Amino acid sequence: MKNSLAALLLCFAPLALSTSPMAVRVLDWMLPVPANWTPQVPSSDMRLAQFTIRSEGGAASAAVFYFGQGSGGSVEENTKRWASQFLDEAGKPATPKVERGTASGMPVTWVALDGRYARGVGTGPQGESKAKQSLRVAVIETDRGNLFFQLWGDEAAIAKQVPLMKGIVGQLKRGP
Repeated sequence: MKNSLAALLLCFAPLALSTSPMAVRVLDWMLPVPANWTPQVPSSDMRLAQFTIRSEGGAASAAVFYFGQGSGGSVEENTKRWASQFLDEAGKPATPKVERGTASGMPVTWVALDGRYARGVGTGPQGESKAKQSLRVAVIETDRGNLFFQLWGDEAAIAKQVPLMKGIVGQLKRGP
């Protein structure tokens, strides 16, 4: 199910959270947004929300992807695809770190990859790769289909943002 452009517009709402002065709506949930994350108009209809991140240690970006109920592939298929875009420090395929948990009663799979990254849409490297990159993904299994919350960029910048990302996912609340 594709969302109309109007549905993709970011909706800001104040939250009573000390770490988050605003939130964006993603499907039926409000996603708290840290002060150093700048919302952008999503660059494709697959993105419900998109951010640039001001961080010491380099460049970082985040986005929440949604492909519709039953679409977008399984957690395992996506993990394999993301891993195919990374090489470790020895130049070998990177091995993802995978953890499972819950957020707001929904299953969440956390995926972490580090190394030389050639980010793209398909399987395998897409374009020129960059060294010392990280990708962190939270796949949130909602009753409307999976939300793919991705954080990517320079390793040092991502390392500083991971606690915020985990807090954001942990603070998902049904919107009004």
